[in-house]
Amino acid sequence: MDPLFGGDSSNVRHGSFSNPTGPPPPYESVITDSASHSIMQAAPEHQAAAPGSGMQAGPAAANGSSSAGGGPAYSSDFEIVVADPVKQGEGVSAYVSYKVRTTTRLPQYNRPSCEVIRRFRDFVHLEGQLAEKHKGVILPPLPEKNAVQKFQMSQEFIEDRRRALQVFLNRVAAHPVLAKSASLQLFLEATEDTWAVEMARGQAAAAGAAAGGGPKKRLEDAVGWIKGLGAAATNIVGSSSRATDTAEDPEYIKVRDYLVALESHLSEAHRHAARLTAKEVELGEATLEFGQALERLGRLEEGNVSEAFSQMSSRSAELVAARRKGCEALAARFEAPLKEAVRSVRAVTAVCTDRALALATHMAAKHEVDAKKVRWAKLRGTPGSPQDKLTEAEREVSEAEERLRSSKIAYEELVATMTEELNRWQKERAADMAALLRDFALAQASMASEGVRAWSGLLAELQAVQGAAPAVAAAPATAT
Repeated sequence: MDPLFGGDSSNVRHGSFSNPTGPPPPYESVITDSASHSIMQAAPEHQAAAPGSGMQAGPAAANGSSSAGGGPAYSSDFEIVVADPVKQGEGVSAYVSYKVRTTTRLPQYNRPSCEVIRRFRDFVHLEGQLAEKHKGVILPPLPEKNAVQKFQMSQEFIEDRRRALQVFLNRVAAHPVLAKSASLQLFLEATEDTWAVEMARGQAAAAGAAAGGGPKKRLEDAVGWIKGLGAAATNIVGSSSRATDTAEDPEYIKVRDYLVALESHLSEAHRHAARLTAKEVELGEATLEFGQALERLGRLEEGNVSEAFSQMSSRSAELVAARRKGCEALAARFEAPLKEAVRSVRAVTAVCTDRALALATHMAAKHEVDAKKVRWAKLRGTPGSPQDKLTEAEREVSEAEERLRSSKIAYEELVATMTEELNRWQKERAADMAALLRDFALAQASMASEGVRAWSGLLAELQAVQGAAPAVAAAPATAT
């Protein structure tokens, strides 16, 4: 296998609600000031393009790339927009809710378009459901949790998360397997009340799994765990990597090592992209301050000199506006996709971890079978062994062999799914990287073009002002 393959929401007022940890209140109860509302609304590029216009629909545009240009190809069966983020509550219990608007052609959906309200933890629940039901599938990454940013709830943080959540949903909807998931359908079209019941059911199931069904069941599970692992515990704790690597495909080991290096280099590239964006913002701020200084300086001059300073100040303001727009594009279409690429590699390594655990489980099951057979053979070879002991030992061997078969099937199915998923992920990543570099070049070219246009216009105006200046009379000669 070839291994090449992110405002201030203080202006938002809220309706009353009694349960801050429950589903968000209806949007009819939320009052948003007009100034803040214009900021918090989804950007125009998130709307669908007109048919036949040749322009890209909103969700793909929000990710900064299109299938036509070599970027990720979103599903033609879905158009999903995450919009209208609204802050709910205050302090440590505050959260942001979003409207998720879906249009789909799939017949299993109850209606072709729907709109629901979800918060970040709902997306996390969906991701968990998909991971549980689709072992070996590389899930699109969610944005990371950030307790500090969550507490501050800045406009930039809210918009970055909204954009990342939209990318997540559209990538899930474009996946050949996940798009048909009942979990995705429930997330996209269930009412807030129905979804709250689903969340409660999931939390209860998780609590039940943690409890283990009572003291007796927990004791039996603990004994079974110790018996099942036996001497394999040494491999699982501390040296499991070496133990599983000897049983793994050498080509897979190369891909896994490549992923480690890829994550490191992508993380480094993202750090420098963030620095580059920050420097561009600093340059824009410096240009703005320079223009303001020129304006103040021009007030002290008269005539053509004052006009020249005024023209320079005006052009500086135009250049700052263009640079601010370019910086926003750079952050959304270059820095953010690089950050998502890092998360995507981590999602692949998570599947690699699942594969290692599945192999370790299979190896432990094999060791268990060997141990059970040795015990059974000793009992059979010991004269006078009780028949009930022989029967019990034989039953334990049969049960251990069944667990061995099950673990082998689970591991082989995960490997087959993962192999197919890696091929799909590699192709998507190549397209994403091509689109990312293209968009970076476009953003840089656009900012450079705006700069040339602004300064060229200023040069022409200054030359016109200079040409209109009256001739300065020569000073009279003085006698020596």
